Amino acid sequence: MIVIRLFLLRVAAIASLTTIAADQIIACQCGGVHEKNALEVAKLEASGATAIFEGKPERFELQWNVLNAKEGELISAENSGAKRDQWPRMLVTFRVERAYKGDLRPQVQIKTGLGGGDCGAVFAHGLTYLVFASGPSARDLAVSMCSPGGWIGGGSTVATELRYLRKERPVTSDLTPFRPWTAEEFEAKEGQRKRNFEELQKRYAAVTGKICGNVLAQKSRDAHLGILSFLPTAGYSPMEHPTANVNPDGSFCSGRLGPGKYYLYFTRGSDGGPTSGMYYPGVNERNKAGIIEVNAGQIRSDITFKVPMQKTYSVRGIISTNDKSGLAANSVYLALVSLDGGLFPAAYSLPIDFQSSFPLPKVKYFDFENVLPGHYVAYVSVLGQGWYTKKEEVIVTTHMKFISLELLHKK
Repeated sequence: MIVIRLFLLRVAAIASLTTIAADQIIACQCGGVHEKNALEVAKLEASGATAIFEGKPERFELQWNVLNAKEGELISAENSGAKRDQWPRMLVTFRVERAYKGDLRPQVQIKTGLGGGDCGAVFAHGLTYLVFASGPSARDLAVSMCSPGGWIGGGSTVATELRYLRKERPVTSDLTPFRPWTAEEFEAKEGQRKRNFEELQKRYAAVTGKICGNVLAQKSRDAHLGILSFLPTAGYSPMEHPTANVNPDGSFCSGRLGPGKYYLYFTRGSDGGPTSGMYYPGVNERNKAGIIEVNAGQIRSDITFKVPMQKTYSVRGIISTNDKSGLAANSVYLALVSLDGGLFPAAYSLPIDFQSSFPLPKVKYFDFENVLPGHYVAYVSVLGQGWYTKKEEVIVTTHMKFISLELLHKK
């Protein structure tokens, strides 16, 4: 699965992500702010933000030119050379509850990454957050996982930021000078840190819920147990969303979920590829899926998810290019991207080697085996500039598909 993971991260070619080798990735790293105490840090953070507000996320939208383009339309196949507005990203719409800085409307849209290594910020639907956003204006804002703020019931840092923004009297910890702790001081405060963490967990449990139940899936000798994804109906990042492993007895239980409505999506695979990709209560299409609602403080434990066996099929074809001179080995990948509202291209990815001369120098054959039924886009990704391909949609039903793709270089 390493190649699959690399392809996902290559597609989301955000500047903060660097691919090093087939099994090593450097994820986003955040720098610290150095001031004399927590209150001074909060002041510095506020001065550097374009907009600051408390609000709840209401809608999450994946934006990517590959998905938005019409079939047959020419789209960029570039990766690191692509324009910034063509990178995959999330657009999160917040309902503003209290504004502190910026000319903000009742609803504000914030851009961020997908998560999973590209510095994208993660928000749970239904919770209230303190948001520090940056950008050229209040109409063009962005955040990352390194941005200040967070869930308003979070730890001491958010509490200090809120006291400063609300013009409340600072507490002792806000004004205590920063200094390294001695080993003795660190050990002495271990009990307090544990109590603080337990109290934080209780607060978070009071405003979130859980979905638990059982998966009834037909056994397959070489298949893995499976994973459940909990996908908010208001939208979700294909790279960063709640998941839970299915236990050997078929039971499952989510982590803490923001209050709201969810689709459940079951995936399972073997060494030969995916064997299941299905929505609760056991359907292929999202428009036929059941919706499960969870409230704050609630644990839903009555879910039974029946997963029938699914047949798989082949997608084969040829890909041609008008110029192979700029296509080094391992610089071209071909993937099937799902359009059925499930997860991002989770399993179907192949390298294309234009350096070989078989069968023809500028024409290569490809073969995806064991493809689950569904609606896909055949997407070509190239490490280099000036590369384009036509959007080709593929509907896998009950028989093998053969397609023809082009990879064009505009000189």
